[in-house]
Amino acid sequence: MQKDFRADLARAGALHREGRLDQAIPIYRAILRDAPNSFEVARLLTLALLQSGRPKEAHAVARKARDGHKSNPHAQLIMGAVYQAEEKWDRALGAFEKSAELDPGLSEAHYLAANTLARLDRLEEAVARYDRVLEIDAKSVEARANRSVALQRLGRAEAALKDLDILISQRPGEARFWTDKASTLFTLDRQSEAANAATQAIRLAPRAAEGYVIKGRSLMASGQLREARDCFLAALERDPKDMKAREVLVFVLRHLEEFPAALAQCDLALAQSPEAALFREHRAEVLRAEGDFAGALADVERAIAIDPRLAPAHVTRARLFADLGRTEEIRPALDAALEVDPQEPNGRFMTAADELARGRWERGWAAYESREHLLPPPYRPLDFIRWDGQERPELLVVVGEQGIGDELLFGRLVRLLADGGIRTVLLTRPGLVPLMRNLDARVTVVGNLSELDTTQPGVRWIPAGSLPLLLQPDPTKWPAAPYLTAPADRIAKWRWVREEGTFTIGINWQGNPSRAVDVGRSIPLAAFEPLARLPGVRLVSLQHGEGTEQLRQVPFADSIFQLGNGFNADGIFLDTVGVLHHLDLVVSSDTALIHLCGARAFPAFAALRAVPDWRWGYSGERSVFFPSVRLFRQTRAGDWGGVFDALAAEVRAMV
Repeated sequence: MQKDFRADLARAGALHREGRLDQAIPIYRAILRDAPNSFEVARLLTLALLQSGRPKEAHAVARKARDGHKSNPHAQLIMGAVYQAEEKWDRALGAFEKSAELDPGLSEAHYLAANTLARLDRLEEAVARYDRVLEIDAKSVEARANRSVALQRLGRAEAALKDLDILISQRPGEARFWTDKASTLFTLDRQSEAANAATQAIRLAPRAAEGYVIKGRSLMASGQLREARDCFLAALERDPKDMKAREVLVFVLRHLEEFPAALAQCDLALAQSPEAALFREHRAEVLRAEGDFAGALADVERAIAIDPRLAPAHVTRARLFADLGRTEEIRPALDAALEVDPQEPNGRFMTAADELARGRWERGWAAYESREHLLPPPYRPLDFIRWDGQERPELLVVVGEQGIGDELLFGRLVRLLADGGIRTVLLTRPGLVPLMRNLDARVTVVGNLSELDTTQPGVRWIPAGSLPLLLQPDPTKWPAAPYLTAPADRIAKWRWVREEGTFTIGINWQGNPSRAVDVGRSIPLAAFEPLARLPGVRLVSLQHGEGTEQLRQVPFADSIFQLGNGFNADGIFLDTVGVLHHLDLVVSSDTALIHLCGARAFPAFAALRAVPDWRWGYSGERSVFFPSVRLFRQTRAGDWGGVFDALAAEVRAMV
């Protein structure tokens, strides 16, 4: 008579559920000795052995159970589970497939087969098998959740989003589905919705880091950097070891120019993981922004030594070569970055800049399209169809982008559109609208699209920097300067600036104060002293905002005439363009003012760092974009003395 082992099985099951596996396993073994054909006991023993990290013993039990119960689909399932623990994925898949053959309606067999297919990166097959599970049981939460992940990996984000919406309707209080939805919306570039979904995940699981990370990424992609920073800090409070969150936090801190905080985060990461090459590269970028080129180069060389395949480190190295005036070393560093990662956005953009600097227009403008992948983005895409240059739009919205200088540089190309009979609207920053209205009477200039019906068929948009690629790559064939007129009332308003018997020079020394943009470009006002000492010369400050504090710090401040607090108060450069008519010359660092002079065909001297921005090329005294601008280049990186000695000599000859 067979022994009644129900009480022992119940006791073993209770111990198993409590996690006391070392006590449950001997009881299961004893029962199995007395009842060797009990499949259920063999199944429980196999699972307990797997959970206690004893796969070899589990394999022996599962194989014996499978061989003794050949027609039992569950015997194949536990054998498959053992193969999974052994990371024998093909064998695991075979066991699950066999289980499904034995019982085609067994959803667990199809589910485990689907998971194994996904593990093997056979994603299309995995999705088909998840489909089968959901045919059997439409309410299977885990099958739908895993299918959404597989669809996301296949790039089918819209389909994944549909699954996630169903999951949320089934379990609205489960934070992971909101997090996954936020991540999927982020992939679809629906950043506002992504941030809202992440906010819901945070509400449901306030102690989890994931919701804060994806919300921060969404805010960062939308240009809301301070809010993104706060999210990443919150994520690290919850999980200080989350290196991904720390990495994006450093990125944001760099762009917010909170350099001490960025450096502190890099050092925390390197203390935690000294061989973290990515943080060494970030550290190099922080030091570069603070002007410590030697320290930055040491850090980036160390990063490359740790990980030669870290593409951003090669890009940072290229930037440093530019800062140090080592022109011929820039392109090899960029090539090294793109050999490792052909899609590295900053490497692609710098390569485009190098092509343009060398006058390789066709290749340069094609590569310039890579700027759309930069962070922060140089322009905000509009929510209707982008123009491809082929069809003839009913209305074309040209989106101004990047800095004011870029808008002035590319703005002339709207004339080509108007010449072609294309009804054009230029969307620029509101402060530039009064000035840019003087580009072309045929082109409407607006600061927002509130008065345009962009839902009408045939309305298209294009970023201004893409017009050369679509219209005319060769800048020698662009509309010639002057292409920006000056309002007559502004010319009259500033007539008094000219003083008879003097040579009047407008000066500008500080451009965009962002150190991510301004490294090596702006000039200390003190460097202008050779001009101030010239007899018969009158200096007029055209500086606005950042940099004006230097007027209180130089010994020759009394010789610089200032135009008052109301200067340009009602529009960017609106007064400046009037003042130009009463000057003999402008001398400026690489700022938007030089572009304004070029657009007006006004004589200007541009003082440039050793390796300047692409639009000035690597050599020569004239710009193909602005022939009225004469270029004075540093012969040694960081040395403005030689530049201003040469400038002063030229001005002396002109006087």
